[in-house]
Amino acid sequence: MPKYYGCPCEGCGKPLTLQDDIVVCPDCGAPYHRDCYEKLGRCIHAPAHAAGYEWKFPYQESELCTCPACGERTLRSESVCRCCGAALPPEGAQEPADRADSDEHSEEFDYSTFYRQFQETGTPQVDPLRQTYQAAFGKEEVMDGIPCKDWADFIGPASPAYLSAYCRMQLSHTKTSMSFSAMLFGPFYFFYRKAWKPAFAFLAAELVLALPTFIDLLQVTDSSLSPGLSTSTLLTLSRVCSVLSFLLMIVRGLYGKWLYRQSAAEKIRRIRAEFPDAAQRKAVLCAQGGTSWAAVLGCLVLLMVIGSAFTLLLGPNVDALIHLVYG
Repeated sequence: MPKYYGCPCEGCGKPLTLQDDIVVCPDCGAPYHRDCYEKLGRCIHAPAHAAGYEWKFPYQESELCTCPACGERTLRSESVCRCCGAALPPEGAQEPADRADSDEHSEEFDYSTFYRQFQETGTPQVDPLRQTYQAAFGKEEVMDGIPCKDWADFIGPASPAYLSAYCRMQLSHTKTSMSFSAMLFGPFYFFYRKAWKPAFAFLAAELVLALPTFIDLLQVTDSSLSPGLSTSTLLTLSRVCSVLSFLLMIVRGLYGKWLYRQSAAEKIRRIRAEFPDAAQRKAVLCAQGGTSWAAVLGCLVLLMVIGSAFTLLLGPNVDALIHLVYG
């Protein structure tokens, strides 16, 4: 968001720099540090949104010059660039072509070169994820008693997305964070993530909620094991289980990441206790964490075995079942 660099954050008033994670109010366009916006919970101009308030760039063109280091617009009155912190040349020195006249110019700036220059000069680079992590869990970067590095090693390549979600949950003081994978794929999500306790718990819940269907199949095939339930009772039971199944799906979606966090934290603590050496601990965390397609396949095989075992309970009138399925 180049046009916001150097502008004061509407929350804390500090200039927004290239290293900051910037968010913009969708209603009025006011820029904030992400941490400031999340702590406020809403835009400070929210009362004026209904009246059509729109944020305006706070500086006049005459107050600005172009930084020769980063190419962003900064204040002439200051000795260092508000965007990157580089020293500004004396007033009257030759400046690079003004990039404020066109948005296309801002896209032409080579940020990778700029960051390489900072690395070569020894200027520390700021990791936005680390900033957010520190804002949520303190400078020690410890979540549930576990350092950030161990979390990243255990979760694997998806750790930035998960740690960002956990930071938002911590800052918002909530256990909910929507996970469409957990909502749609149910137990398979937890098997994939090696979260065994919630995986088997949700699998068992799904099987229990499928009992009306199993009972109906037993009755259709005239099985001797079929309970003596009337059609109306079975219909009511099926409707109740359908509602519970929907609620279970919502719960999985909202609390899936939190449940995975609890399962992962338990494993990481055990590994940290058993492997005090950092190199060994990292190898074990990577091996026991991450994801597993084999676990997903194992869940499918388990469901096939359960289905095959259930067919042994069906009654002799299999033709009625075939007629029900194929019409």
